[in-house]
Amino acid sequence: MSAVVAGWMSACAPPIPSGGFDSPDPASRIYAAVGVAEQFEKDGIRPDVATLENLIRLLNSSDPAARLVAGDTLRLVTGVNLGFQASAPLPERMVATQRWVRWVKALTSPSNPEETA
Repeated sequence: MSAVVAGWMSACAPPIPSGGFDSPDPASRIYAAVGVAEQFEKDGIRPDVATLENLIRLLNSSDPAARLVAGDTLRLVTGVNLGFQASAPLPERMVATQRWVRWVKALTSPSNPEETA
């Protein structure tokens, strides 16, 4: 597991209200991403496409911590590094985010039946 995700998981912080990726609270969205990483560490099963899409959406956050955790979580749960850097300038982040979007779309394409079943 990445040191960043591990750091977020071990940080002493007050409980965050539930709400997950759809919460208006940035910390809740970060904790949702951390929860994905924790679940992957527990069962080794890649999250479903909807969860991957939520992580990708978090790459566009105005919060650099949320971007960092989302990028690290995507790399952890997919085993793929598409070059997203949370601290990169916006145009570079947008290009890298689009690579993630294309990668997930390829998972659900008709030419990849094992992922669409």
